[in-house]
Amino acid sequence: MNFYEHQDRARKRTKIIVFLFIVAVFMIMAMVVVPVGVVSEWNSGAIVVSAVFCLLIVGISALVKLGQLNDGGHVVAEMLGGTELQRTSSNSSERKVNNIVEEMAIASGMPVPPVYIIEDDSINAFAAGWTPSDAVIGVTRGCIEQLNRDELQGVIAHEFSHISHGDMRINIRLIGIIFGIMALGITGWIFVRHIGPMILYSSSRSRSKEGAGGAGIGLAIIVLGLFLVICGAIGTFFGRLIQAAVSRQREFLADASAVQYTRNPSGIGGALRQIGGIPDQSTLAKDAGQCNHMFFSQAVSSIFASHPPITERVARIEGIDMSSLQTPAHEQVVVGDARISGFSSTSVKTSVQEASAIEDKYIDRARQAIHNISNPIRSALGNSWSARLVMFSLLIDTQDVQQKNLLNDLLSNQERTELRKILLLIDKEKRSSRIPMIDLAAPALKQLSSEQQVVFVKTLTDIAQCDNVVSRFEWVLISVIKKHLGNNSFQKLSQGANKKLGPLSKDVVVVLSTLAYSGAENQAQAERAFNHAIHEIGLKKERIREVKDCTMESIHHALNKLQRLRFVEKEKLLFACESCVVHDDHITVAEAETIRAIGDVLDCPIPMFG
Repeated sequence: MNFYEHQDRARKRTKIIVFLFIVAVFMIMAMVVVPVGVVSEWNSGAIVVSAVFCLLIVGISALVKLGQLNDGGHVVAEMLGGTELQRTSSNSSERKVNNIVEEMAIASGMPVPPVYIIEDDSINAFAAGWTPSDAVIGVTRGCIEQLNRDELQGVIAHEFSHISHGDMRINIRLIGIIFGIMALGITGWIFVRHIGPMILYSSSRSRSKEGAGGAGIGLAIIVLGLFLVICGAIGTFFGRLIQAAVSRQREFLADASAVQYTRNPSGIGGALRQIGGIPDQSTLAKDAGQCNHMFFSQAVSSIFASHPPITERVARIEGIDMSSLQTPAHEQVVVGDARISGFSSTSVKTSVQEASAIEDKYIDRARQAIHNISNPIRSALGNSWSARLVMFSLLIDTQDVQQKNLLNDLLSNQERTELRKILLLIDKEKRSSRIPMIDLAAPALKQLSSEQQVVFVKTLTDIAQCDNVVSRFEWVLISVIKKHLGNNSFQKLSQGANKKLGPLSKDVVVVLSTLAYSGAENQAQAERAFNHAIHEIGLKKERIREVKDCTMESIHHALNKLQRLRFVEKEKLLFACESCVVHDDHITVAEAETIRAIGDVLDCPIPMFG
C-alpha cells in the first residue's frame, strides 16, 4: 500500500472512530437515563433532561477540546509540557536530533517539523498535527540522551511514518473524542470536590431554614457527582478501549515502515530493547493519558494497552524479511546515463510513486543539499528574523531598481545591511538547494506572530509582483511558504476532502495547461505536452486553455480546489503533471521545483529526486 492509499484508509478509519464514539455516547447515556427513569418512575421530562444533559457535556467537551487542538501539533506538544528546540542549540544531543529530523523531512519532501523536548527521563516520542505543514515531532530528554544515532533515527523514522500514513489526524481526533467521553466523570468530580462542599460550607454558616435546605442541595449535588463519576469511569473504560483498538495495529505498521526507511532493524529494535529494560519512571504530564496512543511506546499504564507488547514489536522487527521491503518490481527505476538538465524523467515518476518515502537515496540527496548550504545561511535559517531575509534574497534581482526601492521602504537599515550580506552568499548556493532552504526555514518562520507572518507573506508577494509578472519560482516559493505557515488561502483537508477528478476537471485543466505553456517554446509544443498529460489522467475530451488564462494566480486557485480530491485521485493528478513536463525528455530544475511545490500544496510530499 502506498502513501495515497494509506491516506484514504486513514479517512475511512476516522469514520469508524466516529461510529465507536457515537456507540460509546449512547451507552453512557443509557447508564445515566435508566437510573433517572427508575427514580422518577419513568417521567418523560426527567428522562429527556438527563439525556440532553449527558449529550451536552460529552458533545461540547469533545468539540471544545478539538477546537483547542485546531492550531496544529504544537498545541499538543505544549499540552504535554514540551518546549520547542532551537535549531541553533549548542547541545550535541539536541543537534543530533535536529540533524536527523532535517534530513528525513527534506528527503521525504516535507517541511521540517519543529522539534519539541519533554524534560522526562523515559524514552519516548510522538508526532502531532493535522497535516505535514503543521506537524511537530516530540521527543523526551531520555530519548535523545540515552539512544545512539541509529536508534534515535529509528524512533524518528517511526514518527515520520505516522505523519505519512495519516495517523496524526486520527490521533488528534481521538484526543477530542476521549476527552468528551471522560468529561462526564470530570464533571462529577467538580460536583463532588467543589460545588457540593461549597454549598455545604455556605449553608453550615446559616442557622435558618434556608441553610438547612442548602445543606440538602449540597448533599444532593455530591451524590449526583458521585453518580457521574461512576458513569465517567465506565465512559473512560470505553474511551481507553477505542484508543487501544485504533492504535495497536498502527504501531506495528509504523515499526515496519521505520525499518523500511532506515534499512536498519537494529536501530528501532535497539530503542525498543532499551525501553523494555527500563522501569516505568515516566514523569510525563497528566494529559499524557489522553495522548497515550500518540507516543512511540506506552506513556502511562492502562488496562487496555494502546501499544503492542515491547517483546512482540522487537520480535516482528527482527524477523522482518528485508526482501519484502524492497521497492516492488513495477516501481523499480533503472536510470541510465541520460540525465536532462540534472534530472531523469523516471526519477520524477518514481518520486511521485514513493510520496513521503524516506530511503537511502533520498537521505543521501537531502544530506548533499544541506551540505551545499553555507554555514552562515544555515545559521540564518534557524532564526525567524534572519530566515525572512533569506527568503527575500531568493526572490531578489540585484539589478531590479523597483525591488530596490520597495525594500528601502519596507526594511529597516539593520535589515537592509543583513540582507546585503545574505545576497552575497546566496549567489553561491546551488539551485537544487532552494526548496530545501525553504523547508529548513519553516520552523523558524512559524515562530513569527500571526501579524508578522501576514506582513512577511505580503512583502514576499510585493517583491514578486514588482515587475507585474509572477515567475514560476516566485509562485513556488510563495505557495510553499504559505502552505508551511498554514495560510488560509489554502483550504484544510477536512473541508469536503473526498472528491474525484471528474467534477474538478476544469481546475485540473488549468493546472496542466499552465504547466504545458511554461515548458514549451510554442503553441504546438504546449498542446503536445497537455495532450500527453490529459491522456495520462483520462480526461481525453478536455482542451488546453488559452495562454492568457494560465497565470500563477489561476493555478493557485485551481490547486486550492484540488486539495479536496481523494488522495488516490491526487496521485493521478501528480502523474499527469509529471507526464506534462517529461513528454519531451527535458526536465529543468524549475519544472522539478514546480512538481514538488504542487505536491506540497496538495499535502502529498514528494521525495527529493535528482
